[in-house]
Amino acid sequence: MAVGDAHAHRRAVLIWSGVGVLLVAAVLAGFGAVQRAYYSPTGFVTAFAESIASHDVSTALAMPGANPTSSALDAAGLPLGASRELLRSDILPAVRDIAVTSDTTGADGVHTVVVRAVANGDPVSATFRVRQTGAVLGMLPTWSFATSPVGVARITVAHASTFTVGRHTVNPRAASPDQPADAFTVSADYLVLPLAPLELSHSSRYVRATPVAASASPGRITETTVDAQPTPAFTSAVQKQVDGFLDRCAEQHVLQPAGCPFGVEIDDRVQGDPSWSIDTYPDVRLQAGDTGWVTGRMVGVAHLDVTVQSLFDGTVTPRSDPEPFAMSLSSVTIRSDGSLDIVIAQEP
Repeated sequence: MAVGDAHAHRRAVLIWSGVGVLLVAAVLAGFGAVQRAYYSPTGFVTAFAESIASHDVSTALAMPGANPTSSALDAAGLPLGASRELLRSDILPAVRDIAVTSDTTGADGVHTVVVRAVANGDPVSATFRVRQTGAVLGMLPTWSFATSPVGVARITVAHASTFTVGRHTVNPRAASPDQPADAFTVSADYLVLPLAPLELSHSSRYVRATPVAASASPGRITETTVDAQPTPAFTSAVQKQVDGFLDRCAEQHVLQPAGCPFGVEIDDRVQGDPSWSIDTYPDVRLQAGDTGWVTGRMVGVAHLDVTVQSLFDGTVTPRSDPEPFAMSLSSVTIRSDGSLDIVIAQEP
């Protein structure tokens, strides 16, 4: 072989050797990247979180150990009867900026992975427990949730029968049917995905609740109350009925109208029919009682016009007197047809 040919051969060998080294390095780097992205605890948890961010509930729950089966719920100490009604893609918030902040390994080999994200503009976080279940080709480890990544939201609706999440109306009695049909406050347990707090509210003609967030931590129970309060329309409707009741009382031409909160006793002789009118109607202020809406003590002023003859000297005198009175409502309930059932308390 000529000298020039020998040098050319050596250069070719060196070049191809360098290419081979680069290819091996690239393969190893790619293998490491794949392992970190898909075959590591952080990659496994990130894939779960990204499924939630994509509103792909079915994919998230299909991951090993994610489906909240009865055995998984029992192992996590969660209620077995929790409803799956809120495991819906169409009610999930906008989740972004998913990042794993820590991955620690316990003595039992279980990894504790902490994830932070932003949901509807607010920071959220969740802690997951992950364990290795095997390996692909003996080199790429596979993973499963060691405990359920799903939590339970115990949702109480105070003073109403339903709550709304997104465009979905939920009736807690459907999830917990043993509650009394006329219960003033209802509650139920619901399975909820982590990193995805749900905005709950209630809005109807007579009661409305300020939106609240129901969130869940993996394997835990969190409590949320949707507190429905009277709307101005509700107060106005009750005020109208109270005013009407008092007006009907005033139509009775007797000193003590039957079933009414005002009346007088006069020792002298009454001439003609007494006449009542209402000077000041009580101001209705509704508040929640144990079984329905009630009011505190309300005061008003009726007015009596009557002519009396003195039993002492026979003089005849017209009287025109304000007569303060007090009353309260012991129960105000909203019937199923939207009408009101009002019970007036009997003052001592």
